[in-house]
Amino acid sequence: MSDLDEFSSSPQTLLDPQDEVKLVGRYYDEKTARLVRKYGPGPRIHYHVGYYPSSARPLRARGTTPDAIRRSIRLHQEGLLRYAAKIWGAEHRLSGRILDIGCGLGGGSIFWAQEYGADVTAVTNAPEHAPIVDGFARECGVDRKVRTLVCDAMQLPVDGPYDAAVAIESSGYFNRTRWFERLARVLRPGGNVCVEEVFLTRPRGADVWAEYFYTKPATVLDYAEAARSAGFELVDEVDATSETLPFWEESTAWTKAVLDGDSSLSAADRRQLRISLMANQALGAEWQAGGLRLGFLRFELT
Repeated sequence: MSDLDEFSSSPQTLLDPQDEVKLVGRYYDEKTARLVRKYGPGPRIHYHVGYYPSSARPLRARGTTPDAIRRSIRLHQEGLLRYAAKIWGAEHRLSGRILDIGCGLGGGSIFWAQEYGADVTAVTNAPEHAPIVDGFARECGVDRKVRTLVCDAMQLPVDGPYDAAVAIESSGYFNRTRWFERLARVLRPGGNVCVEEVFLTRPRGADVWAEYFYTKPATVLDYAEAARSAGFELVDEVDATSETLPFWEESTAWTKAVLDGDSSLSAADRRQLRISLMANQALGAEWQAGGLRLGFLRFELT
């Protein structure tokens, strides 16, 4: 969840859970064009932070073009998935029948299918995204390996068993207890839940993240307790906060470059981009100050 081109207040209100699911779905449907502009053109479009090993340097110099920065962002977003694949043992844990829950525009689903031969069910609650994912899968030649499913993550159909579920910066939208309970019904014994997420370390960090993404960040302990109550055990935990911090520098640089270089922007577009700029800077500050942490968790169904 890294495109901040649309300011919106937090939905932590008295909404009915089903209404909230629909609200989030509409939110992402409406962001599609901006997501493609910043992270496209596809077919593997990712909507999450990037991974920057110690040798990598973000593009942030004034005068660098938006396209050059976008290419670097995409490279490091793919790097995050490759890092996840390494620490989660994707060659044997994510090469069977898997759920990609909160699949966005399908970049991760296509990645797991192309790179590891997985049969992927790409789950989204944004109806307009489903045909886009299907089209990208066809473009990549994996339309028989990737199928889309529009549904609430807490109401996954029991058509398993699946070998694993993956959630890349999407699980913050879910009721964790209900989600793990549902996953316990659709995964095989010994199946894995692999989560890459932004975790809470102090209230201020939660405010910054939640205000822009309609999400409810939680602690690793919150996840572990919800998983344990459904029969899962937390078996792996990897912190990558420092390796993902440069993403915010590149995201900020992209926004500045667009503001400086695109004379066709409307006044409304410029306002959204300026809000985006401030949000990127605030999130980078929270990352650096320790108010938020980026982690990879793996749970096994016992």
